[in-house]
Amino acid sequence: MTRWKYLIKCVKEFCLQTNINGFNHIAMPRRHWLERVLWVLISGSAIWGVVEVSLGQFQRYNENPTVVTLEKDFRSWRFALPGVTICDQDRVNPEKMVQVIKKHWQVKPGDNKYAYYSRFVTTVANSDLFHLDGYQEFMHDEELDVDLYQLTIDVSPEQQVKTTWSRDITAKWTPVMTEAGVCYSINSVATADVAINNTGIVTFDPFTCKYSSLSCYVMFESPKPIDIYVHSPYDIMELTSLVSRTFLTLNRITELSVMETRTGREVRILRPQRRRCLYNDEPMGKDRQVYSTNTCRLSCRIKLALQLCGCRPFYYFYAESKPCDVAGMWCLAGHSQQLANFGGVRCVCNQQCVDAVFREISIVDQLWDRGPFQNRAAVRFTVQAPRTRYTREIVFHFEDLVVSFGGAAGLFLGASFISFVEIFYFILDKIIKAFQKKSNIMVARSFKNGNRIMVKSRINLRKSQFRLN
Repeated sequence: MTRWKYLIKCVKEFCLQTNINGFNHIAMPRRHWLERVLWVLISGSAIWGVVEVSLGQFQRYNENPTVVTLEKDFRSWRFALPGVTICDQDRVNPEKMVQVIKKHWQVKPGDNKYAYYSRFVTTVANSDLFHLDGYQEFMHDEELDVDLYQLTIDVSPEQQVKTTWSRDITAKWTPVMTEAGVCYSINSVATADVAINNTGIVTFDPFTCKYSSLSCYVMFESPKPIDIYVHSPYDIMELTSLVSRTFLTLNRITELSVMETRTGREVRILRPQRRRCLYNDEPMGKDRQVYSTNTCRLSCRIKLALQLCGCRPFYYFYAESKPCDVAGMWCLAGHSQQLANFGGVRCVCNQQCVDAVFREISIVDQLWDRGPFQNRAAVRFTVQAPRTRYTREIVFHFEDLVVSFGGAAGLFLGASFISFVEIFYFILDKIIKAFQKKSNIMVARSFKNGNRIMVKSRINLRKSQFRLN
């Protein structure tokens, strides 16, 4: 029997044995050939429908098994308080500057070039990514080839801000290098990369406040003008973040709203490609320790700076690329607008699985030119308790995928799990029988060859006996 005939015989036998609807009509005896062709087309269309629907469901399971829901049972929530980064408007300590200038250039106060070097140190320490014009004066001076990052740290003043929370909280300030120079951050779990001297490894969760009739707030008092950047506690400051610029005698009350994003319990086990978001402990680069939206945006700026001037600003000290010298910083000064808008190219960043977005609702300013606030600036941030929040949940589990497969097979073919077991059993049975048949043929051939050998040996023996006689 040829292979094609054997294959047709197996197909006919399968169609007659299976309980899948329609297949028995193909092989049933005494059927017109047009009827058989019709059932072949119908069965083929049904199989195509099963495959098409199943692939669509598998694609949904593999690429988009989650959904973002809106929760409103706010009375039982604890919501996050904001992360805050504070930067002095004057980031130079005069006493430290004297020591730094003496260390690098052996110049003391009163020397002819002391004012020149003090201007340079002040320019470096007080510069930010979008205001680098001050470097023009020093771009051709080879004596200023120093580590700008370390120079900024060496002259930075101590943090003197007094912090008051609505609840009993002991918070620690973390010195960080930002796009505005040396600053101090509090209540942020994403500072590991930008922290100075590896002080940003975080082992705590952001501070929270329970929904109640009492207000949740944080208040900052400073003896000198400061800039206060409000951001998510799961992120870091970015130069375009919400900022509150203060001055002495100012007493400001800012009311904030918050919209949080949370995840369900099982979302964490999904691959990032499936859940469409990243947690803080899932950095995207080998030279990173955390992930957040702003750290991703800073990476885009680093790449753009390398394209424009061949170096990275010293603010991004953690990146593995060439840092800018004075000439490089002056080069970037001519591209501040491009750095602000990423050169007109969209910076694609993954969403954070857990996040909180703060927005200003109202600002009330008072000037206290007498009394205890005469030589101080105070800013109070009051967070309005949220009544809605987003939660990312899994809506398409593996069980749902199996059910959808079964539904498609049942709808188009009238098949069940047992039907597919029977297909597997039929194929396995044919394979085993084929091997058995092949082994039987080999045994028969060996037996036949053995008989021939025995006959030949007997004939040879008889001939030898005849010769002896």
